[in-house]
Amino acid sequence: MDMEFLIPAMLVLMGVMLFMGTRKQKKQMAEMQQMQASITTGTRVQLMSGLFGTVLDANDDFLDLEIAPGVVGRWNKLAVRGVVPSDEAADTYVGAGLEIAVDDDDADAVADSAQSDDSADDK
Repeated sequence: MDMEFLIPAMLVLMGVMLFMGTRKQKKQMAEMQQMQASITTGTRVQLMSGLFGTVLDANDDFLDLEIAPGVVGRWNKLAVRGVVPSDEAADTYVGAGLEIAVDDDDADAVADSAQSDDSADDK
């Protein structure tokens, strides 16, 4: 008698799990499509590879991204992992957060170099 109840209960449980899984997947897919549709020129994005870039041009299928000053690449829109919020965008540029230590001797050398360049321009 217990076996007759156990098999249908397991089938119902499996059906509920499948339904919940597909529901979650559809929700994630809709969010991803909405995010990709919201991409416009000037948006800072992160690609699936981890690369950051600024959108220079966007159409239905492709994005032209500036990944470094003067370096532009064309990427499929499906490669976009997410849009970087504008308040966090500065942290995604090369060298962000690096502190360059300058000795007093180094600062004097840079100043001397700048003065010698100025005198060479005067000639």
